[in-house]
Amino acid sequence: MRWTTGDRLYAISNKKCLGAQGKSVGSEVSLYDCDDNSDLQKWECRNETLLALKSQNLFIEIKPDESIALSKTTGPNNQLTITGTSSGACSRTYRELYTIEGNAFGKICMFPFMYKDRWFGDCTTYDSSVRRLWCAVETKFEHEQWGYCPTSSTEHWPKNLITGAYYQLNTQSVLTWSQADASCKQQAASLVSIIDPNEQAYISGKVPPGRLKLWIGLVLDPEHGWQWSDAKPFRYLRWNTGNPLPNPGHNCAFLDSAGEHTWQSSSCVKKLGYICYKGGAPPTPPQIEQGFCSSPWIPYNGHCFHLHRTTQTWSNAQRECRKEGGDLVTVRNVEDQSFMVSQLGYASNDELWIGLNDIRTEGLFDWSDHSIVSFTSWEYGNPAVSTDADDCVLIRGENGNWADRSCDENHGFICMKQSATERPTDEVELDLGCKAGWKRHGSFCYLVGVETKTFDAAKEDCKASGSYLADVSNRVDNAFLVSLVGLRPEKYFWLGLSNQQNSDEFVWTNTDSVRFTHWNTGMPGSQQGCVAMTTGILAGLWDLLPCTNNEKYICKHMAEGAAPTVPLPTQTPPKCADGWLRVGSRNFCSKFFTGPRAYEKTWYEARDYCRAIGGDLLSIHKIYQSYNSVYCRHGKAWIGLHIPDPSTGYTWSDGSPVNFLHWQEGEPNNHNNDESCAEFRIYSWHDSGSWNDMNCESYNDWLCQIRTGTIGTYNTTADGWLQWRGKQYYINRHPMPMEEARHFCQQGHGDLVSISSKDENVFLWKQISRSYGSYYLGLSVDLDGSSWWMDGSPIGLQRWDENQPNSNKMFFIIFLLLTGFWRTSNCGQEHQFICKRGGSPPVNATVAPTVPPKGGCSLPWTKFDSKVRNYLATTDLWIGLNSLKQDGFYWTDGKPRRYTNWGYSVSKHLKYYTNCKVKQINYTNIRPQQEKPTDIYVKLGNDSIKLVTKNLTWEDAQKHCEGDKANLASLRNEWTQAYIELLTMNLKAPVWIGLNKQKTGGYFRYIDGWQMSFVSWALGEPSKDQPCVYMDVDGQWRTAFCNRTMNSVCIQTTGMIIHSRENCNVEIFQDSHRSFWIGLYKTHRGTWQWLDRTVLDYTNWDTDVPEYDYGEIGTLDGMWRSGRGWHDRAYICKTPKGSLNKWSSNEHAHVAFVLMITLVSTLMVIAFFVYKRSPRPLPTFDNPLYFDSERSQPDVVDTNKLIENAEVENPEPILTI
Repeated sequence: MRWTTGDRLYAISNKKCLGAQGKSVGSEVSLYDCDDNSDLQKWECRNETLLALKSQNLFIEIKPDESIALSKTTGPNNQLTITGTSSGACSRTYRELYTIEGNAFGKICMFPFMYKDRWFGDCTTYDSSVRRLWCAVETKFEHEQWGYCPTSSTEHWPKNLITGAYYQLNTQSVLTWSQADASCKQQAASLVSIIDPNEQAYISGKVPPGRLKLWIGLVLDPEHGWQWSDAKPFRYLRWNTGNPLPNPGHNCAFLDSAGEHTWQSSSCVKKLGYICYKGGAPPTPPQIEQGFCSSPWIPYNGHCFHLHRTTQTWSNAQRECRKEGGDLVTVRNVEDQSFMVSQLGYASNDELWIGLNDIRTEGLFDWSDHSIVSFTSWEYGNPAVSTDADDCVLIRGENGNWADRSCDENHGFICMKQSATERPTDEVELDLGCKAGWKRHGSFCYLVGVETKTFDAAKEDCKASGSYLADVSNRVDNAFLVSLVGLRPEKYFWLGLSNQQNSDEFVWTNTDSVRFTHWNTGMPGSQQGCVAMTTGILAGLWDLLPCTNNEKYICKHMAEGAAPTVPLPTQTPPKCADGWLRVGSRNFCSKFFTGPRAYEKTWYEARDYCRAIGGDLLSIHKIYQSYNSVYCRHGKAWIGLHIPDPSTGYTWSDGSPVNFLHWQEGEPNNHNNDESCAEFRIYSWHDSGSWNDMNCESYNDWLCQIRTGTIGTYNTTADGWLQWRGKQYYINRHPMPMEEARHFCQQGHGDLVSISSKDENVFLWKQISRSYGSYYLGLSVDLDGSSWWMDGSPIGLQRWDENQPNSNKMFFIIFLLLTGFWRTSNCGQEHQFICKRGGSPPVNATVAPTVPPKGGCSLPWTKFDSKVRNYLATTDLWIGLNSLKQDGFYWTDGKPRRYTNWGYSVSKHLKYYTNCKVKQINYTNIRPQQEKPTDIYVKLGNDSIKLVTKNLTWEDAQKHCEGDKANLASLRNEWTQAYIELLTMNLKAPVWIGLNKQKTGGYFRYIDGWQMSFVSWALGEPSKDQPCVYMDVDGQWRTAFCNRTMNSVCIQTTGMIIHSRENCNVEIFQDSHRSFWIGLYKTHRGTWQWLDRTVLDYTNWDTDVPEYDYGEIGTLDGMWRSGRGWHDRAYICKTPKGSLNKWSSNEHAHVAFVLMITLVSTLMVIAFFVYKRSPRPLPTFDNPLYFDSERSQPDVVDTNKLIENAEVENPEPILTI
């Protein structure tokens, strides 16, 4: 029996799977037909020998009669071992195989699977025409999905004939980065690393056309930044514009065929295709003699090294090295790097030039001595993506990592030259205080054992020489050991670390204090063992091995004359801040962050949150009791344990050593090769909790730690501004147009935010990343694509989204919260926004008021507010409102859309209309000049308008206008209405207009004789008893008694007056009908309107307020009333009266016409007589107000449809009075 797909156990001989009858104690365990969907066939390990039904506390137990059942308790009969061995059933687990090609999109093989009524427990060549191993991805092969099995053969791989490398393009697969990496490794390959333009060109030529995104081997390491997963040097840059992204969790890279085969960073959990790579046989390293060096040069690995602290430009430094017979240092491998950091006197504050540069080819780094680039050790964030300057490389920082800088900067430097074959007389003595054969580093001497021994035997051998198995306190110590043994042919060397006594806790043979660890991939796992350092390409990493292995070892002791380090006196640490709890005896405090599910974070977001408040995710180094009572019961939260990249093992995000493990039983299992971050699980029955590995992109609560005495939050000012690196920020989550947003910031002595660095961009993005919507920045883009920060900051960093910026209009920038990139937006749109200021304003400081510009307008421009307008047409006019390339209608100058004046039919059917709005009015800023008085006539088309700010009766207001040879205003079109409406809004008071029905025969007619072609009556207007009309501050017309006093508007016109048409008298016949429908209805705005759009200049309502939506006229008194649309009424039609055409001289036409009239008259008389004799109501028929393509149903009148079409289509009228 063996493990197989889906956590099942497969009996090879029976071709069946182990399963349980149920999920209860005593359920029989037996062999069943394999079913990958059955929970009763899924098992998990609780330790090396204990098997349980998955997610159940039910364990396999062998009964005395050798039957198998589920039990709740555990004992000797629950311990399962592999037949013929002492190994437990869980010591050999199953490795899932990812398919290649076929039609399964890279899914894992399903074993066993049935094909043509046969069961297959392994890959097979059955029915394969090319005799290639394949498998199915479903148990029953229902959908016939299959793929080839991974092998180490390169038979079907394209070969680069120049380099001898093989490539496999998996364009049809969809895997995460980790799964793709595992798929390549299953074929003895790795995800492709691209280290020069020639390889990039070869791969680009092999990728088929289309929008393909394929994983490559580039991953983000928390210490070294971007590096290749197969340890190839990161010397060539091919990033797409804007990449790599600074977003948390974007730690992997893919090649984008649609983007000229450039690289883009991405979340590693995306599912994409991928490229695998197999290089040729690695070259045999040359045998290098150690050689000799004269003082002050120090020998290592066949070369001499000299550190200079005199600062020079890169080219001058190179010149100095060449004068001494060498060149700027070439770092060939991790051993050279470790030697420089540990044995040249390098200090953590040094910044020293090395020979790497991209002077010859931008983005391609080479050594100055033309050596092959085989190793890099970049600092996080380097090399910078830049195309505007040559870059030279320096080594700096505590770990001696590399950064690229301008070659013109001045720094110290390291020279290197070939060592001599003869010993000089002035060698530097390196191993003072150490016995012969021992090597000194710092205050200690080290010796490499010459024989292989078990861990315990090596420990005793070191003790016999007055030393101990080496401990490692920091990276520099580890680097020295790498320089000591990294180039040796042996694979491992014992260090003094083990977890022999307690599988959860690692200790050194000489001390319990573990201050540094450097685990290899998959380490330390959950097993007990002893620790050895690796050599070769992975030199310096630590593996956990069985302590009985025979390996060489490193001994260590204090050098003669060296003084031991005196420990600092213990001080009482400060207390934890409110809400934070002490972490054991450490000088750290921790806090559990939880809340609604919407506020949970990925591991990366949680880490960045903790770092942003001055701490990090919690690291755990001992069992701390009562976590459940402190934090929660039945909870889980992220901790800082994670695998930063595939080439290393678990590390704590705060850099502390991984010296303690507390995994849940069966963990870590790296399910689907996709779990590399740890969560802390807390149960009420388990005081100390336990750990579980999870996908880093999952959402979870989190545990932060901060040093004692730290507040653990961002500092905020008294007025709520967030402080960061000497600046202050305010995040306003209330959407506003740009103008209002900027005014808000200025009231706080700031401005809309400017962003000057990637760190600042990331900081702000983190503050808003879990909220909804977008945020205004203070960046403006003009029509020519130029941009500027509103606060005057220089343009530096730019983080444009794809296809941005869009400079079709004057735009401001919004911050895309999902990606941290920038996108343009019309300034009138409402968004949240971010303010920024340099510091807190003085107490009681006030903002200087904005002074409006003074001046007037040259003809033919018209002043309004601080703008001037020019009307360039006398018909329909364009205005600046449009929906071009934006969602909704906004003003072209970016002003907020505070007011609209849509017609009902336009606003209702807006989506069917064109993108621009008619009303063409030019608009510009006022040029300062002598200010004109306000009581003048302002040109508006053919009219001139003046606002009179005196409280007068209607009669006095009209006389005042007549004194100017004008009249009270006639509002004959919408823009005159709009202009006067704006006057009333600014005046905040109503104004008389030229309507007074006492002066115009009881009808509402303009006093200057103009026809009423436009009205804007308020709800319930016009009133029957109040004859004079004014415009209110909301633009609506209302009636009032004429003796009221108020402001007024005069108008002078040069246009021709069009007299109103004469109306036909309508005679109401008093017969059997008490009322008739007339063509009056209430609009959706609540105002009354005639169906033919004739203005409502006369009303004759009964005393009651109209309650319903349709007008009728009574036959007894002629008064108007309202009725419900579904009532049956007789109705009156109306048509304009026209003149008769002249008679033709053709007598036949005369005769025909007379006969026709006679016939029609006779028929009408007969019909009328029949009608008068009939007591039935009038029949209904298709109404001429609208056309319905559907046949009307008998006896049904669709009044809703009648009015709807009447408003939209403006058909012939029924009746207008």
